[in-house]
Amino acid sequence: MKVLLVDDEKHVRKTVRKLIDWEAFGFHTVLEAEDGTEAVELIREQRPQLVITDIMMPVKSGLELMEWMELHAADCKKIVISGFNDFEFVRHTVKYGGTDYLLKPIDRGHLQEAVGKAVASWNEANRAKLQFHEKNKEVNELKPMYRDKLLSRLLTDAASGSAPLPGESYLREFPELAAVRSCQVVILDLNTMQRPIRDKYKASVDLLFFSVLNICNDFVQTGGQGTAFRNWNKPYEIVLLLWDEPDMAARWLRKISDGLNRTLKGAVDFGVSAACSFPDGLDQAYTQALEALNGRNLLDLAARIHEYRPSPAMPRIGTVRFGKYEEKTRLAVRSGNHEQIRLAVSEWFRDIRAMPAITMEQLKMWWDEFNVARAGWVEEFFRQCHESPQWPSESGQFVVPLDEDGRLSLTLLQQTMTNRLIELSQVLISMQAVNSNPMREIARYIETHYTQDITLQDISARFHLNREYISRKFKLEFQETMIDFVNRIRVEKAKLLLISPYLKVAQIAQMVGYHDEKYFSRVFKKQEQMTPNEFRKQALKELG
Repeated sequence: MKVLLVDDEKHVRKTVRKLIDWEAFGFHTVLEAEDGTEAVELIREQRPQLVITDIMMPVKSGLELMEWMELHAADCKKIVISGFNDFEFVRHTVKYGGTDYLLKPIDRGHLQEAVGKAVASWNEANRAKLQFHEKNKEVNELKPMYRDKLLSRLLTDAASGSAPLPGESYLREFPELAAVRSCQVVILDLNTMQRPIRDKYKASVDLLFFSVLNICNDFVQTGGQGTAFRNWNKPYEIVLLLWDEPDMAARWLRKISDGLNRTLKGAVDFGVSAACSFPDGLDQAYTQALEALNGRNLLDLAARIHEYRPSPAMPRIGTVRFGKYEEKTRLAVRSGNHEQIRLAVSEWFRDIRAMPAITMEQLKMWWDEFNVARAGWVEEFFRQCHESPQWPSESGQFVVPLDEDGRLSLTLLQQTMTNRLIELSQVLISMQAVNSNPMREIARYIETHYTQDITLQDISARFHLNREYISRKFKLEFQETMIDFVNRIRVEKAKLLLISPYLKVAQIAQMVGYHDEKYFSRVFKKQEQMTPNEFRKQALKELG
């Protein structure tokens, strides 16, 4: 820290310098000025944390200096040393934020006490400022998520037949929607982006979402043609809502595609709906866009913008079903013979490779059939176990295997399915759990996904454990139920957000994972013995 001594008498500055062990108080630089004008220049250049000043000085007095500091260096602490026992001087010192008024001749003990008090005041103010910046940073980080969740909820409400009404939260956040009469929905699936892009952002999918959304909104929001948002109802989906000018959609998408290509060095597929009324036709538009995206031929990279057609040119579902090969594959897994497993999967994929076109819809159907069969085998193979074996952590979301050019790689898909069956076979033979403490992993997952809907059924599916087993073990491990653990994490995050007076309780409830403000308030009061509004008033009062 730095301290500035301001007095027109050199011997006074020298005395003050010698009376204090400055390093003991954390000061490593001691500056001096003869008057207020010189002090102003030093404050601008050096930004000291403490100024000790006389009152009566030529050119610019101590009172004028403190008045200037109140406007230009308000964080700096001030101590006045004066030879005048004058009430007006004391009053002005208090008015301009002085922490002490000492009389000459200077008493060492009084000066040390004043400096100690000023340092403690500066440290406390600095600590409060850092805490405020951290809390403000967290609020700002949550705002884009809140925006995306509002628009995601708009899709959900549209699917249930509920149109937005005046005064609803998303109309308050997006007032331009009130004037929209028609719209088109465009869907981007990050799950099908080219492999180099996915590998680059593998450690941070949120950063990939941020990058793609910025590029999309640079075009559509700037042009006043729509908005892009992360669809929290789907794990890898971005939705563009374009309004009122359907003839311009293809042009905007070409610009976005070029921007993504330049920035990310890769292409992306768009599913585009026809123009539909808004808000009544929003769900129809979303369904059409999804159908256009899922109905594209994954073996053909010629087109990237896939517009909805009421009568698709290619068959929607192929005839190659996993059920035809299921029994042979089951026996291979049961045998524990890796080569037999590879041969069984290869027979299935030989018929798949003969198909002229493969859609995302077909791919998902095969993946679902495969996982349903695999789950059934797990239940069959380990029926005699009291507890299901634990599996290596893996995402339940299907990731499309693509080659370097972005084309569907049946070789990678075959390898993935073969490896999963070999893994099942190995667990069957060894009958040993892979992870040692699944409850801790579940807790870590909840702590990083508390903003999402978390149910015991979802946790059971993700960690491949029985629901009753999770409930029993989780309470033994943490002395609370899983739902109480989720609520506690959410309430702690909500307490941080409640310190901001600019966020409404309903907004905060959405940010931490609650769709119902009243339910959020009940949970909060049960845990904190006060309502969110009562907590906010108390917290803001304590912060001053």
